[in-house]
Amino acid sequence: MTTAIAEIDLDKLLEAETISRETVSHIKAQVHSSKENREKLDKKIEALKVDIKKEHDGARSKDLTLLLGICKWVVGRIKEAVELLKEVKSRKLGAYFLGKCYQELGDYNQAVECFERAKKTDAEEFDIIMDIAETKRMLGNIDDALKIIKSFSHSHANSAELYYQWGHCLDDMGEYPEAFNKYEQSLKIDPNHAKTLFRMAFNYDMGGEDEKAIEYYEKCTKLHPTYKNAFINLGILYEDTGKYDDAVYCFESILDAEPTHDRAALFSKDARASMMMYYDEEVSKKQGKECEVLNIPISDFELSVRSKNCLEKMDIRTLKDLTRITEADLLSFKNFGETSLNEIKAILSQKGLRLGQTLESYNEADLFSKIDKGQDKNSIETVSDLGLSTRCRNALSNAGIETINDIKEKTESALVQEGVKQNYIDELKETLSNVGLSLKMNDDYEADLEKNATE
Repeated sequence: MTTAIAEIDLDKLLEAETISRETVSHIKAQVHSSKENREKLDKKIEALKVDIKKEHDGARSKDLTLLLGICKWVVGRIKEAVELLKEVKSRKLGAYFLGKCYQELGDYNQAVECFERAKKTDAEEFDIIMDIAETKRMLGNIDDALKIIKSFSHSHANSAELYYQWGHCLDDMGEYPEAFNKYEQSLKIDPNHAKTLFRMAFNYDMGGEDEKAIEYYEKCTKLHPTYKNAFINLGILYEDTGKYDDAVYCFESILDAEPTHDRAALFSKDARASMMMYYDEEVSKKQGKECEVLNIPISDFELSVRSKNCLEKMDIRTLKDLTRITEADLLSFKNFGETSLNEIKAILSQKGLRLGQTLESYNEADLFSKIDKGQDKNSIETVSDLGLSTRCRNALSNAGIETINDIKEKTESALVQEGVKQNYIDELKETLSNVGLSLKMNDDYEADLEKNATE
């Protein structure tokens, strides 16, 4: 059961001396726990606007402006909060929450400046110091962040937040085992530490350990129902594992408290659409048998050295890859002649397959795909048009890839360098092939072909 916001008596916050970061944190947790509480705070915001206009006392007006700015931050109206908090940044809490706003907006230099201003009034406030360290890490100044963290490692050896920040720095440096150890220390001190639970889940998620990721995301969302990113990622994992009802629940949990959350609305729609996908048991069985044949590696067949080298450089590894390419495509590559072509056709024929088969028409198995195989490739403009999984779309988006033109300019190796996991690259390649598109070849592709032709 959620606690009504009235039980903390928001009106008492109108007294400036009673406002604290702890109180605000408590309010935020309650506001984001239910739609009812959010509506109550929205009404309070409107009332504060009226009170500010009526107030003639300068000091009292500043009190109200500070509270309004904090309330705007609580409900996620960050840019509006910034304009209000700028007026009261001379106050400790004004500077602090202005820093939190800038942090969310990605203006990390301004955030550090505000946190430093807030710290001046109480240099020993450890949580503000950790905010500074975190923001410096976000800026890429990991050495500076670590210096701050380590300087408190003895005086605050029992701080879960310190070990979380330490672990995140190590994460960003690529020192993953050491980072993991710090996260474990953080959870040993506080098993419910939200950011550490999320980070553990995230790392397992990125490593493809879905079960572990789900375990930590579930714990994070259960203990911290306001952690929106945890709900988002958990919902995506649920969707990818076919738990569509659970996925919808995650996204709707966010929307209940924040109806305008764009990502949650988009993902909820996607999950609901997935629930309606056609499924037929007989088709599924047939698909399984087809996959067994299609996934046979090329290396299982006796081929000439020239053919093997050419196929390897074309990144053709399985029979499935061959069914997604035409005779013309093969012959367009240097050193791939009629002899090699006949070798390939003979292999496919043995298994009842042929070149370009999946491009010519679609079979029952294609009912499982979200993309129309007959779709004109010229009509596909954005990544979302491809019908990729949510996690794959997110991975591409994080790499700055939004359009088909972006994709065409990327090689597989470039995607790897930009942090896109191989399983998502494989999904992208297969989907592109289904509509007659492909990634860019490596720059040294032609040179490698010529070299191997002489072997």
